[in-house]
Amino acid sequence: MSHGGPRPSDAQLHGFRERLRAHIADHAPPFAAREGRRAPENAEQEAALRTWFAGLFEAGFVGADWPVEYGGRADFHPLHDRIVSEELLRARAPRPVDQVNLAAHVLLHFGSEEQKAALLPPIRRSEHVWCQLLSEPNAGSDIAAVRCRGVRGDDGNWVLDGQKTWITDGHWADMGLALVRTDPTSTRHHGLSAFVVPLSAEGVEVRPIRTINEAIEVNEVFLDSVSISADGLIGEEGQGWSIIMAGLEFERFGIGGNVILLELLIDDLVTVARNATLGGKPALEHEDIRQAVSEMAVEVEVAKAFIDDHVERMTVGADEVGDGSIAKLSFAETYHRVSAYGTELGAMVCTEAADPTVHEAKQRLRQCWLWSRAYTVSGGSSEMMRNILAKRRLMLPSR
Repeated sequence: MSHGGPRPSDAQLHGFRERLRAHIADHAPPFAAREGRRAPENAEQEAALRTWFAGLFEAGFVGADWPVEYGGRADFHPLHDRIVSEELLRARAPRPVDQVNLAAHVLLHFGSEEQKAALLPPIRRSEHVWCQLLSEPNAGSDIAAVRCRGVRGDDGNWVLDGQKTWITDGHWADMGLALVRTDPTSTRHHGLSAFVVPLSAEGVEVRPIRTINEAIEVNEVFLDSVSISADGLIGEEGQGWSIIMAGLEFERFGIGGNVILLELLIDDLVTVARNATLGGKPALEHEDIRQAVSEMAVEVEVAKAFIDDHVERMTVGADEVGDGSIAKLSFAETYHRVSAYGTELGAMVCTEAADPTVHEAKQRLRQCWLWSRAYTVSGGSSEMMRNILAKRRLMLPSR
């Protein structure tokens, strides 16, 4: 992935934004994205999403940071990605699958030329949706504790056995990026390798997990003597930890980059507080509610300020170790606090039946709250993010 060329002018960025808005208006699926319900719920939605994602790639709005020889744009700049994220979120249009971005990042940096040629084009055509086969029942955010094992045969092929859990999008994914222990004598982050696992392979079983909001977003995936050819190994044997960590750092900033979601949450919170009543007057006229809403608006601005600063530093190659973890932690914790308070407030106030705007805002806040804990765990829990920052950013001793 590229840091991009010279910074575009304001006029060029404005033109890019306008082209993107027109593309969204003309091609977005006829259903809004909902937090905690991003996966398709039927075959018709899945077909629409795949067509939508492929169109974003083809139009150069997604995957523009790839090398030109693999479909990227020569004029790419990180600010383009920021604009794409902003406009998709504000339009409440479906966003590209995060796990696909991570897989592409890993393949571009660590994949062989043969793997790139075989696996990157289907991503751009949206024929391959990817998932991450990382977490396990006893190794959630602590993925160095994985026990899923891989044994190499005399013919150079591998056999994988084990269980993965909380696998986002596993029930409709085509491919999986798996972290597997290939050295049975190793511990922690040593002796791990990364593999490409077709979800259609014999021995792969996917069992959906229904979440608290009655959606299917995550899954259990069982690997029972799954045969993987030698060219399914990404990078070198035993390089899995560094490969996955490089990918997760990329993913964590992507999660933090969804800061526009926080602005939308604040908008919904203010809508409820301003237009719903409590004790016979608008909720926002109560001093304690006004104070709480103000404090949360400040938290959102702090998170946004960090993301803006990081993007600016990233464009000149001045980003620092741990920036992705800070972005992820800031976003996830703020998202949870705002949506939890918004849900509590929505349950306290009275909503006029004739005002659907307030009702819709309350419903969105509730959906976000039900999903908010997932953000504090997926891509590395908040506790793990703090550990990473303590060790890598603050250079504190482990014990």
